Amino acid sequence: MTGGPGIPFNTFTIVARCETTGALGICLASSPLTVASRCPFLRAGVGAVSTQANTNPKLGPAALDLLASGKSPAQAIEALRSDDPWIDHRQIGIVDAAGRSAAFTGPKTAAWASHETGPGFVAMGNNLIGEPVVQAIAESYRASAAEPVFEERLMAAVEAGRDAGGQAIGHLSGGMIVCGDDPHPRTDLRIEMANPTPQEGGDAVDDLRRVFDAFKPLIPYYQQWPGNPDMDDWQTWLKKNAG
Repeated sequence: MTGGPGIPFNTFTIVARCETTGALGICLASSPLTVASRCPFLRAGVGAVSTQANTNPKLGPAALDLLASGKSPAQAIEALRSDDPWIDHRQIGIVDAAGRSAAFTGPKTAAWASHETGPGFVAMGNNLIGEPVVQAIAESYRASAAEPVFEERLMAAVEAGRDAGGQAIGHLSGGMIVCGDDPHPRTDLRIEMANPTPQEGGDAVDDLRRVFDAFKPLIPYYQQWPGNPDMDDWQTWLKKNAG
């Protein structure tokens, strides 16, 4: 890898694989803008990666290529570390299609920064108010195993991180991306500018929850639609399938 350490994305994140369906997903929030267009990377049947702190977006596809070649998440991180002179400025979390997880938090990321890994998930963040944020994300995800909607588990985990303090300066952007069996995401939601801003009392996590709650009942619709374009329009389908 060449170039400088990259654009700072001080972020807290859940990267996970659903143990029931095998879906892969990432949900995150950040104080800068457009975090969901720069940090998360997914490939159906391969893995989920978030590269944050001082980001280099090339790391996401590179990590997925390593997973696709047969490397474990831990081996993929070691390969990235050996090839990146700025790795100490970065934070990376990886979960593969088998549910193996690994993470790296460079010693030069903005404090407080760390991660927690478990079967099928990585909770991590940098420039946070402290350790309780990552703990809350991990605890929320572990505790929600009975929740049937994978996206809800991801959303709740990030809300738990926000409720534990998140970043002291608030959160301008956030997002959620999930892939099932298809190569395209079944869910891809983004908040690019919290409205109102954190300075005005708003938060991107609140905005993401509002958008997700509207989208949640449509997850099955958008899974079916690519293979059946003669389906009802989404408003009609929603009325027929409400409740």
